[in-house]
This record gives sequence, structure tokens and C-alpha cells, in this order.
Amino acid sequence: MPRSAPLVLALAAALAPGATLAAQIRGVTLAPIEDGMLGPVGYGSERCGIAVEEIAALGATWISITPFGRMDDLESIEIEPDFEIPVARNEELIRTTAAMARAAGLGVAIVPHVYVMSGEWRGEIDPGPPEAWDAWFASYTAFALRFARLAEEVDADLYSIGVEFKSSSNRFEEDWRALIAAVRRVYGGELTYSANWDEVEEVPFWDALDAIGVNAFWPLAQKPGDGYEAMRATARRVADGLEGLSLYCDRPVLFTEMGVKSATDSALAPWEWPERCADLRYDEGYQADAYDAVIGELAQRPWFAGLFIWKYFSDPYDETQEIRAGFSPRGKLAEQALARWYERPWEPSALDIFWEWSPSAITDRTGT
Repeated sequence: MPRSAPLVLALAAALAPGATLAAQIRGVTLAPIEDGMLGPVGYGSERCGIAVEEIAALGATWISITPFGRMDDLESIEIEPDFEIPVARNEELIRTTAAMARAAGLGVAIVPHVYVMSGEWRGEIDPGPPEAWDAWFASYTAFALRFARLAEEVDADLYSIGVEFKSSSNRFEEDWRALIAAVRRVYGGELTYSANWDEVEEVPFWDALDAIGVNAFWPLAQKPGDGYEAMRATARRVADGLEGLSLYCDRPVLFTEMGVKSATDSALAPWEWPERCADLRYDEGYQADAYDAVIGELAQRPWFAGLFIWKYFSDPYDETQEIRAGFSPRGKLAEQALARWYERPWEPSALDIFWEWSPSAITDRTGT
């Protein structure tokens, strides 16, 4: 899938009257495994090739590759471009993974993340005084440009300039605009920014990008016991709000991440890491309902550019990366739901007759 049809052109075609929105991104985040103790199982490995083939067989049309850099804590001003393996080696493996995706007919997004080693959330980064922020932006710009050059080298279709930098995206608009301009000088594909769900309406530089990117972890459920209908109603309210933002900014909306854990009531706080949640009750039917609620509501919106499901791992057989009640839909009812959505056109006239089975009719709620 060469970078010959920019995202905005594909969306323009999708927005034509009567279009089936087949051009929308039906994506999967392919998460890295950088733990050298596990052997060659992450990006670029034989196991990764199997994962890419599985994702293509699912009906997905894109993958998101997510290299990680790191900071020591929220006050740090230095971003290191490596995580658990040297960055040069990681870049080599990303090149191989991008080639695997191309061979499978998949579009490629490069979405670099910054991991805060203290375990805190990157959306709360605050090095302090203005001169410290200047140093942080200088370091982050070098990090972002490094992977933007790699994105250009592998002919990636989409690049995200940042992920969930809520503490700075609205405070330092000019710094972010300068970063965007610098990235455009080295990368010729489409650009987005992966805003946190509660940040997206406050980002002031959407006009400098090609799509409004959002990590879509809104609380879909309002109280324990809320099921498909409640989640669908919440997804409808979220979509109505995003529609206004899309019209105001004159940009399509892309879910750069969207996921729900396979556990009862996990849509109350879908952003929480499963390892930090107490008493998760494994429930793959609940995850399938959540997927159906979100995609079922958004697929009919002509301004919706698509989504990347969070997440599949680059070694599909490694069960050490996440507990079974985690985000991955692989081998669960949610994967079946995802395949149903990904294999057919997304068009409003099909929504009411789309499902051959009702999510609420699933009788085996535990998947056991």
C-alpha cells in the first residue's frame, strides 16, 4: 500500500454522497516487545511476521507501530530515544516490521510514545520553569524528528507528533507548532497528534495537522452493570461532541487508540492498566459489547477517519505481556466482533441489519 493516496484524499472520497466509507482506517496497534530476555520475539521477528499476517486476516487495513522513548520522571528534561534495546537496533526492527506490513497490504502509522520510568502518566509532565520547558521541547523535538525521519524512510502513511501531552499541548502552542513545522520538513506523509480523550477539545493546533487524533478511552459506562445499550448511548454522546469539533476544525477525527479490557465493568475506566486494577473479572463478552457500541456508533459518521484497536502484541504467543483480562482481543469474542466490522463496508444503511447475532444474546459471558 504505497503512500500514494494521502489520508485527506482518501477521506474526501469517503465523504462523497453515498460512499461506503471503505477508505476508513480499520487499524490495529501492534505493540512492541523490547525485553531482550525473551529473545527475538518483538518487532521484525518471525513471530512479528505471524502477528502481521493475523492482523491482515482479521480484515484490518492498517497497523500502528509504537516505538518507545523514556524519561526518568515527570520533572525530567531529557528524553532518551531508546527503551529496553538500543534505538539503532529498534529502528532496524521497525524497518523490517513496516516491510512486513506492506507485504501484507497494510497501511503503516508510526506513533512514538514516551514512557515515564517512575510509572507516572506522561500527560502530567512538568519540568518547571520556562527554561526547563525549553530544554524539554529541545529534547523532545530531537526525539520526534528522529522517528519522523524513520517514518519517511519506510514510507509510512501517517505519523503522530506526540501522545497524550496534556500538560503542555494547550500551554505551549507555539512550541508545538514549531515542532509540527520541523516534522513536515523531514516527513511528507499525513500528520496527527494523539490527544488524550479529555484533552482533545483543548488542543489549539489541529489546523496545522491533517487529522484530529484521539486516544479514545472515554468512560463508556456510568455505573457498574451498564451493558451494551448504556455504552452505545455514551458512544453516541461522544460522537456528537466530536462531530462539532470536526466541523469547527475542518478536520476528520481518527481514534489513534481505542480499547477496553476484557473484564466486567472495565468501561468505567478503560484507560486503567489491567495490572493496576484490583479484582478484574474476566469477561470477553463485555469487551465485545464495548467494541460494538463504539464502532457501531462511529462507523456511520462521515467525518470519522477510523481507529486503531489497542492492542495486539508483536509476539502473538507471548502471554507474559498482559494478563488475560487485559486489552488484547486476540482469541476472544471481541476479535470476532472486530472481524465482523472490519470485513464489511461501513455505511449508515447497513447499521441496523449489520449483526447476525446480538451482543446481548451472548450466553457465555465469561468465555470459559
